[in-house]
Amino acid sequence: MKKMSVLITAISLLAVLMLSNSCTKVEKQAGKSPAVPVEVSTVGTHTIDRTLEFTGNIEPWKKNNLGAQMPGTIRKIYVDVGDRVKAGELLVQMDDAQLTQARVQYELAKLDYERMKPLLDEGSISPNQFDKIKGGYQAAKAGYELTLANTQIRAPFSGLITTKWMDEGEVFTLMPGAAGSPTILTLMQINPIKISINIPESDFSSIALGQTAEMKVDVIPGRVFHGKVSRIDPAIDPMTRTFGAEIKINNAGEILRPGMFCRVSILIGSENVVAVPREALIRQLGTSKYYAFVVENGIAKRRNVKLGRRFDELFEIKSGLRDGDAIVIEGQYLLKDGMQVNVNNSTAMKQP
Repeated sequence: MKKMSVLITAISLLAVLMLSNSCTKVEKQAGKSPAVPVEVSTVGTHTIDRTLEFTGNIEPWKKNNLGAQMPGTIRKIYVDVGDRVKAGELLVQMDDAQLTQARVQYELAKLDYERMKPLLDEGSISPNQFDKIKGGYQAAKAGYELTLANTQIRAPFSGLITTKWMDEGEVFTLMPGAAGSPTILTLMQINPIKISINIPESDFSSIALGQTAEMKVDVIPGRVFHGKVSRIDPAIDPMTRTFGAEIKINNAGEILRPGMFCRVSILIGSENVVAVPREALIRQLGTSKYYAFVVENGIAKRRNVKLGRRFDELFEIKSGLRDGDAIVIEGQYLLKDGMQVNVNNSTAMKQP
């Protein structure tokens, strides 16, 4: 009986030991996490354009507020808002009562001149008498031509009628002493267009005539318009400490219109920087700091990074990463420092 009891005790102890060993193995296996699948990209040096950024409003290349040179009634307006006109085209006809009088005086003076010229050749009148008649004729002709010009408003350049300030039958007055010039129509040339900018004194030496510029407008997303610096003021504005300048941009389709808000970038050079895509960066909760994961020998390593400028989808790295690092671009939000990873790919980042 004693032997049987000892045997049972031994068997029980053996079973306990085996069970304990089995649990230890299960616990060890359970504690070993599987490798996290990730995708990586090789950190590289990128050639980045250095630009100066400005904001402004689109302006017409030319603008003219058209009015008559003398008061009178508007007899006829031949155009309306939105009409395109050619240089020299008749736009407005003013009341021609004064023109009729000037024409009669001119025609009478012309008849006298033509009648007296043969008499001068015959010696029937003196040169002094003829000179008076000739002077009267020339004065009448000049008066008629001036009156004609003042009663007809023609386009000084080809462009677009953007505003109609008065209607037919209204009386146009010069309004002496009033601010601004009285206007019947506003004419603009919108191809090309221009943008006025103010260059800070510190950046003046970086910009020259003919320098390339790019422009974007919020109302036309995805489009980039190209132009050049067409004017730089020779003197600084003492109040703002800036130099005025203009950017000339082709507008063949006339899709750009005066008054649109725009952003202008002027290329001033290029430089090589270490940069990574935005998706590789993780922001620390509650802070403005960022970090990223790199892979070293199959292990994820957390790197705190200091960011510089943003270039579209790339961020400049001031510190924390080196050229050639394998940075995680997919699966990074599943990682902790020191985790094993399984790299599914390895590609170099594209140049911007």
